[in-house]
Amino acid sequence: MPGFRSTLANAAAGCDIAAARLASARRRLGAAAFETPVDPAVLEAERQISDAATASAAQLRGDASLLPAGTLVLHQDRTIPLLVPFGEAGHLATGVDARVDGVAALIRNAVLHVLAGTDPGELRVAAIDLATLGAAFAPLRPLADAGVIEAVATDTRAAADVLTLAETQVAESIAGHRTDRLLLAIASLGDAPRAVVERVHAIARSGLEHGVTVLAAGLPDLPQATVMREVDGHVEVSNPPAAPVTQGARLAVPAAWPEAPDPAFVAGEATRLAERAREAATLAFGDLIPGTPLSGDPANGLEVLIGRDAAGEVRLRFDDATPHWMVGGRTGGGKTVFLLDVLYGLASRYSPSDLALFLLDFKEGVSFTEFIPTRRDDTFIPHARAVGVESDREYGLAVLRALNEEMTQRSTVMKRHGVASFAGLRDHERYPRIVCVADEFQVLLAGNDKVASEAVSLLENLARKGRSYGVHLVLASQTISGIEALWSKRDSIFGQFPMRVALPGAKSILDVNNDAAARISLGQVVVNTEGGAKGADRVARFPDTDAAVMLRLREQLRHAHSDFGAPRVFYGYRPVHFTDTLPGERKPGRALLGREVSLRLEAAGVDLDRRPGRHLAILGSDPAGGETLEAAAESLAYAARPGPGLWTVDFTGSAKLQEAAHRIPPEEFASRLGRIPDDTIVLAWGIEAAGLDRPAQNALRELLRTGPARGVHLLAWWRIYRRFLDDVGGSAGREDVACSLILNLPGTELLGHFGQQFQHWSPRPGRALLIDRHADTGSGRLIVPFSRPSPTTAQTGVNT
Repeated sequence: MPGFRSTLANAAAGCDIAAARLASARRRLGAAAFETPVDPAVLEAERQISDAATASAAQLRGDASLLPAGTLVLHQDRTIPLLVPFGEAGHLATGVDARVDGVAALIRNAVLHVLAGTDPGELRVAAIDLATLGAAFAPLRPLADAGVIEAVATDTRAAADVLTLAETQVAESIAGHRTDRLLLAIASLGDAPRAVVERVHAIARSGLEHGVTVLAAGLPDLPQATVMREVDGHVEVSNPPAAPVTQGARLAVPAAWPEAPDPAFVAGEATRLAERAREAATLAFGDLIPGTPLSGDPANGLEVLIGRDAAGEVRLRFDDATPHWMVGGRTGGGKTVFLLDVLYGLASRYSPSDLALFLLDFKEGVSFTEFIPTRRDDTFIPHARAVGVESDREYGLAVLRALNEEMTQRSTVMKRHGVASFAGLRDHERYPRIVCVADEFQVLLAGNDKVASEAVSLLENLARKGRSYGVHLVLASQTISGIEALWSKRDSIFGQFPMRVALPGAKSILDVNNDAAARISLGQVVVNTEGGAKGADRVARFPDTDAAVMLRLREQLRHAHSDFGAPRVFYGYRPVHFTDTLPGERKPGRALLGREVSLRLEAAGVDLDRRPGRHLAILGSDPAGGETLEAAAESLAYAARPGPGLWTVDFTGSAKLQEAAHRIPPEEFASRLGRIPDDTIVLAWGIEAAGLDRPAQNALRELLRTGPARGVHLLAWWRIYRRFLDDVGGSAGREDVACSLILNLPGTELLGHFGQQFQHWSPRPGRALLIDRHADTGSGRLIVPFSRPSPTTAQTGVNT
């Protein structure tokens, strides 16, 4: 084939030269010479030469290094195709820009020709058109939508960004980091400064060797370029590199610009090439996941394959340059799929000892259920340390606190070893890199309360310092606008997030002047490592997930890393039950009430020891109060054999009481208050219904004051808060009941008895505020109170 192409090229060259000489001779003879009939043999020779040249050109059209650039004009309107070296063979420049129709057609033809002659992913296109505001490239819109044409600059600032893209291509090629090519197509520069023209010339001088071809309309002095100028009503072709169409420094035959092809043909060819690029740029989910899990070194960062674009595979990193990511996209835009691609890709490339995942989902979704065991599938991703499904804001806050504490601990170790980076730390200690993903993170920061303000403070610290300690954040959301808590901290936090990932419908993720997310379709993503700045975008396609591949990876990881247990899971929507507790959580003298909304999800309760005030008041009309008290009774009965006696009294008529407990008839409760034996725990449901008179209230207050010293404790549910205050003596009895579980009472009602620190408490179903004056500081602990199991209730609320 090379021999045939060489022979054909030489034949074409001979035809061109012969035709050119013939046409030149005829012109020299002048018009008068043609008044005499021309020898038919001469005309036949001319026809044969022209036909041979046309046939040779047709054979050469499949050669991507030769661009059809118009026609050569012979005698009697006879023409032959003009082919010029282009692409890897040379640049092309014209003396006039795309405001001339033929030049605009030439530019579009060149883009389509070069793309058609290269494999998908081998060539990127970046364009500049200042004078006609992108009109020259408008018919090629399908290629821009597919990401093949990466940018069309229509102003000077955007043109500078495109030139930077070309300069980066050259620099990366010199460094050996790029093997693809870039076509810099300039339709017009208008009144661009001379510095812009000089940058184009500099790119042209070194471009061919390093993967950049320049097509520059209106720049006839472009180095290493074939140049087409308009002279005396025709086009003159000059200064081409050595090629079959050349004869010295200038072709002796006049040329004409190419005629504009049928718009339907241009649109169809652009669409065909765009679809070809899309197909080539689409990976399957299985392509992201190695057949066998790898154990990469995280010292200098984490890398993950997320898809392809027109230039090839797209890999993203967590490292010092891009320590934190922001991900945005509308509902249904593929955000969850993209996060799964990233997280499963990371888990397949790094071991659980080198990568730890903390995953938070603050909305009603199933973003991270693919990482945890379920009743149908007991496999899991061992890299996951903590997972929040429909997380409470307080749970997210607990995770952020834990990560900040981890950074402090790593800082101490790094100082001990005299290192200042995570890579240096890894030389001494095998700490994992941490990736914390918060989906719909704006919920955590919603409002203007203590949770939001503390979360902003913690996020700011993690964002500023995380890169040094191997802690990385991924904040995903539909929008980051309208978050009051960020008004004063937005720049200081999000300025630390250079990696911006925008899916269809993303808002506020990219720069306000960057509308790239509005021009992509489902399955595409805009990747920008410059904080969302316009002109730094890379559009990639990412695959949908594959349940079979994910299951395979989970099973492989479970067998390879059997020493890593399942993650702790906080299900924000599930009730929890005392039956879910483990034997180690059940201790004598401790009444269990629920689970803390904390990183470790410990069982929450109160210790009934002999310190003053060791009683419990459950406050609020929520029926959960009665069920929580049942769980407390069950935990005490379970762990107290032998131990204090349990006396129970039910004023509600609905409590499920322990069979082993001593039951007090409701009508006898008041009279027995002064006769409770030592080492007795009294549990009362709906105690406000006892209607204690003054003597009975005095007996109750005496029990509260003196009972703990002799092992007597009261655990009671007051459905009416005012009756509780009356029964215990208001503020005078504040210290006599050290423990309280607050249900559906707003914080504003608690101020007088419990203090200003509880004013922000907002009650909600399935949550309670546990206050223990002896164990807690601040504003208590949020817990999920134990509820009564039922046949339809999930087997477990948390994974311990």
